[in-house]
Amino acid sequence: MVRTMRIVLVAFLLALSVPSGAATRYWLLQDVVFSDGRTAVGSFGYDDTTNQVTTWNIRVQGGSGYQPFTYLPGNSVPVNGGVGITGGFVYFFEFTAMEGTGGERRLWLSVKFRLDGAVSSQPLYLVDPLAPLGYYYAYERKPGAAPDRKIVAGSIDFVPFPPPVGLVDVIEFYHAGLGHYVMSADPPEIAGLDSGYFPGWTRTGESFKAYATGSSAGATMNPVCRYFKWPVGGVTTHFFSANAYECWLVDHLFGPEWVIESDNMFQIDLPDMATGACPGSTVPVYRLWNGVLPTNHRYTTSLAVRSTMMAAGWIPEGYGPVGVAMCAEGL
Repeated sequence: MVRTMRIVLVAFLLALSVPSGAATRYWLLQDVVFSDGRTAVGSFGYDDTTNQVTTWNIRVQGGSGYQPFTYLPGNSVPVNGGVGITGGFVYFFEFTAMEGTGGERRLWLSVKFRLDGAVSSQPLYLVDPLAPLGYYYAYERKPGAAPDRKIVAGSIDFVPFPPPVGLVDVIEFYHAGLGHYVMSADPPEIAGLDSGYFPGWTRTGESFKAYATGSSAGATMNPVCRYFKWPVGGVTTHFFSANAYECWLVDHLFGPEWVIESDNMFQIDLPDMATGACPGSTVPVYRLWNGVLPTNHRYTTSLAVRSTMMAAGWIPEGYGPVGVAMCAEGL
């Protein structure tokens, strides 16, 4: 409660200094809860000149039935508009992901007032405080999976700045006894791998740059999921993908054999799916598979490493003729 009051107070004081002609305003999801206990965190930018959502990073997790999912510009599309209901006007905006794939996700948010109105000192409610069941138009939906998860609590609050943009190092480790590779961008996990808390792992010297979870890093960002495979012969492994549909397929096709550890370990670009070309100044991250049990994947930005692994029998996976899985920051 105290935290909420502080956020609202700061938003109000800073709103007084926002020029009347300012176009993009940023809104923070605050204490958003769904009917099954699911929660949502994150923020979005709204251009009150073009009346469009311009950037977003919204993560939904917990509850029942759905895997966690992060809506980012690289994997989802915004739709916005207004609708009249009994008692007034509701402004809504929807984020749709993986349309037509079987793994569709839709997050529909509605607020009590228009986002292009005067910035208020009060939060804009995602549910009507006088109607405990909430607006019908505030939910997350997985088409074909009923019922909708309606939002039963929460608001959005004006904030003066977009979320920070932060880079992380994605570091590769190798276990000589297992012959397996793994990578991590999580500082506590990296510390455990370095210290021997997770015994047998050493750094290979290979790494690449990506954006931290929650960063507002532009229109092409995708979250990277990480799945954990239950042991085969006492050996576990991990799988990473920046393609939301591929992440969904792992869960859909293999069920309990693979367990999702995170829907957003870090954020990164995807290559062109036909050519494997990476955008702008980003660099290709190649994915290779050992092709045997216990299974293992390796991710590298090095063509020399890729060639060495292929000579050892590893199979390239990914997009384009050389198997590009994702695109790292070329810093």
